[in-house]
Amino acid sequence: MSRYIVMTSSAKMPASVKSRYRNVAVVETDGEGTPLFIGERARHLVRIVHHYGPKSVGKTDRCAFQVALADAIATAAELNAKET
Repeated sequence: MSRYIVMTSSAKMPASVKSRYRNVAVVETDGEGTPLFIGERARHLVRIVHHYGPKSVGKTDRCAFQVALADAIATAAELNAKET
């Protein structure tokens, strides 16, 4: 049985960017394990449902990363509710 999870990873940015950026993605897994990275070749990953791209990590809950993370958590919960 597949399930949907939220994954984050650090984003590679040019040296001119001094602040931190992180990737956010909702992925579908095969239900047997957790993927180690966000990518089509990762074991236990069926597909990437939505990749939000690199988002700036700020100090408040209004930063782009926190907004994308909240949206991704809501999307994964909605998809998991449809499965059951």
